[in-house]
Amino acid sequence: MANYKLHRFAFYAVLLFMLYLAAPLFAQADLLGHASGQSGVFPLTTKSPEARSLVETALKLYLDEVEQTEAIEILRTAVKLDPDFAMGHEFLAQISLDSAEQVNEQARAFTTRKHATVPEQQVIEWYQAAADHDVMSAITKMNAVLSQYPHDEWVVWMTTWWLMTQDQFQRSIEIYERSGITDSPGLMNNMGYNYASIRQFDKAFDMMEKYVAAMPHNSNPQDSYAEILRMAGHYNQSVEHYKASLAINPNFYSSQFGLADTYSLMGDQARARQEYEIGFTKFTLPEQHWTMWKSREALTYLREGDYPGADRAFQAIADQEHARHSSQIEADTYRQMAMYQQQPHRAMMYLRKAELATRQAKNSLHSAITQESAQILRAKIELAIRMNDKQTMQAALDTLSAMAENSNDQLIELAWHGAAGAAFYAEHQYAEAIPHLEEDVNNPLSLRLLASAYQKTADNDSARRAADTLMNLNDVSLEQALVVPAFRKCSADPNCNAGMKNASFSTNHP
Repeated sequence: MANYKLHRFAFYAVLLFMLYLAAPLFAQADLLGHASGQSGVFPLTTKSPEARSLVETALKLYLDEVEQTEAIEILRTAVKLDPDFAMGHEFLAQISLDSAEQVNEQARAFTTRKHATVPEQQVIEWYQAAADHDVMSAITKMNAVLSQYPHDEWVVWMTTWWLMTQDQFQRSIEIYERSGITDSPGLMNNMGYNYASIRQFDKAFDMMEKYVAAMPHNSNPQDSYAEILRMAGHYNQSVEHYKASLAINPNFYSSQFGLADTYSLMGDQARARQEYEIGFTKFTLPEQHWTMWKSREALTYLREGDYPGADRAFQAIADQEHARHSSQIEADTYRQMAMYQQQPHRAMMYLRKAELATRQAKNSLHSAITQESAQILRAKIELAIRMNDKQTMQAALDTLSAMAENSNDQLIELAWHGAAGAAFYAEHQYAEAIPHLEEDVNNPLSLRLLASAYQKTADNDSARRAADTLMNLNDVSLEQALVVPAFRKCSADPNCNAGMKNASFSTNHP
């Protein structure tokens, strides 16, 4: 739990930014590509003009309209027309909603990259490095491509989206703003989510207004606007926009499930399950979307305190993913089950099942398994704290610290900071806990501890700001379900934790 880790984390963030600044942003590209740009256009190398046209169509459908299922089918057709179309395989690997296909298409992209130009090879090697969990190599390749095509829509989309998946929201925003691209509906959509993720909702709403205006007859702008309104806690407006999306296209299924998610956050779990059931009955979903919304449906039982109901729902998901040989998703499902168990021995049982699934590592990218393993270790550390098992806690913390030290992975770093902060907090070392917890402020578990740690060190202004942030977290996640509703209830109850009401938060930690 040494504090040098904080300095290394800061160094990593600086290095990430410096790699971008050091790149020759206006290098000219002499290759033909898909669209014009201020400093070159990204190439697509294929022997089939028809395959190229299909990829261009698929990317536009995916980026601007988020018609993901249709885009996937078009990409599959394109790579059948030209099996050596390396970037066709890469785009399919990134867009696919089937974990086995993601793994297979990434391998095909890497194998066929010899048929592509150097910039295409750099993109493929960037994603391969990310899949292999070689983050620094991935960043270097990413910046090499970005330096050549800083104003190319597809390159800006690839870089900003990948950084979003790494929780590098501010960095993603900087690249978009430097690109000078103002007329891409898809990038407007992505940036709306980036701004919302750092709670700059005014900018997020402005992006959504522009996105809706750019595509007034398309469902996705309304759907995205609804989700961002929900993130800001504007539930009724969110419902209106989801309904507007479905009025445009009744088959835009993410809006049907978005309605269900919103009712769940509003506290109406029965209505939420009705809306989920409508969606599952009406639509045939891709694997990853089915799992995502089945997990959110399972959370409705947890939100109303029905633990056996939650167990049955989550277990059905785990069984399904085991049958599909989707190890990472199976492991994540068991990890979630462990986190809400009231009996510690049952929680540990589910964590062991999660660890077993990660060891099998079927149909899962190495990076996804590694990140999942870090999340399981964090859950084990928090469970050990709850059980006052210091030996297990320290052993798991040492393992997670080593992973963070060697990975340069933001998501693993965040898991380590959250766990280290919880460990310091459990030892009443509040000043030491604070800098770790401050790195993980998007996680309700860390934010709750941070608010309390501020109060215990007499920093009441920071405590109040942290509590206000926690009160207004509206993501559809297990962590939010475990922490935020109870936190709000306690804050509204004058008899709950009365000694700390001025700071507007509870210290009833696990």
